[in-house]
Amino acid sequence: MAENQNTILQVENLHTHFLTESGVIRALRGVDFSVERGKVLGIVGESGCGKSVTAQCIMNMLPGNGRMVDGKITYYRQDPIDQRTEAIDITSLQPRGKAMRAIRGNDIAMIFQEPMTSLDPVYTVGSQLLEAITLHQNVTKQEGREIGIDALAKVNLPEPGRTFDAYPHQLSGGQRQRVMIAIALSCNPTLLIADEPTTALDVTTQAQILDLMRALQEETHMSIIFITHDLGVVAEMCDDVAVMYLGKAVEQTDVDTTFHNPQHPYTRALLRSIPRLTDEVQGRLDVIKGRVPDPSVVPPGCPFHPRCPEMIPGLCDVHTPEVLQMGGNHRVRCLLYDDTLMAQHAAPTI
Repeated sequence: MAENQNTILQVENLHTHFLTESGVIRALRGVDFSVERGKVLGIVGESGCGKSVTAQCIMNMLPGNGRMVDGKITYYRQDPIDQRTEAIDITSLQPRGKAMRAIRGNDIAMIFQEPMTSLDPVYTVGSQLLEAITLHQNVTKQEGREIGIDALAKVNLPEPGRTFDAYPHQLSGGQRQRVMIAIALSCNPTLLIADEPTTALDVTTQAQILDLMRALQEETHMSIIFITHDLGVVAEMCDDVAVMYLGKAVEQTDVDTTFHNPQHPYTRALLRSIPRLTDEVQGRLDVIKGRVPDPSVVPPGCPFHPRCPEMIPGLCDVHTPEVLQMGGNHRVRCLLYDDTLMAQHAAPTI
């Protein structure tokens, strides 16, 4: 069951594998996190940690060689009239089935990383908007056009009627990203997944897109999962943060606690790598030594222990950490806070 009535999405012990010629890639190895209704959850971590795969699982649109082999993703659909909540297990639905197609793009929508590859170059913006609108809404083509133009106007595109009839290559990168946001929001979703939506944009356009998303979120009260590498964006956009490492969420808490009282060594290492105005001009930036291991060759024990400055030999390289409750909504996967194992490790051997 949901942790509380405000939970809109709950991911529990999610395991996802990819079958490749070189073997099985265990991309997700027990992901746990929840998203509250009307809040923004930021998911951060290095490339290869499983952020985008998690988003694909929530949308139930994995590539053909991908399988969710264990765990559960529960979407809590709330009736807008009587406020009754229906729990829907996304992992049990067929990806191309009627039930999942009714959720995907309607209740849960997604903005992808690169709009130029997400928009079909041979179709106009309007035809791609209409596809999403007419699939989920019982409207005529003319009514769909009006809804589409209104959606383009909401994302502050100039001359939305002309943009509706334009092709993607006729628009700038920032305009294409606004089109992607318009398509995602055209059916008024309750949960929006934004997978690094500002990666390919310059800093000025990035700021405009972030301001737009923040304004739309406040206006519609939708929940957002914001996937990003940029901790500055997290501080500006998010209410809660889930930090991922090698297919697991190693820490989840509110954004203030993430920045001011992080508990996991990986979270602290990420924060130390952010350049600050007070840093010495000639000083070197802090880095996290090593790299994310290949998911097909996961080290024993805590997966972060080969790179962890607080690693305890005989403990961190042997035992796999479980989720620990640190108080309130703060959860951490780290053996440093497992009192039982720490006491056993510290006990003298006879």
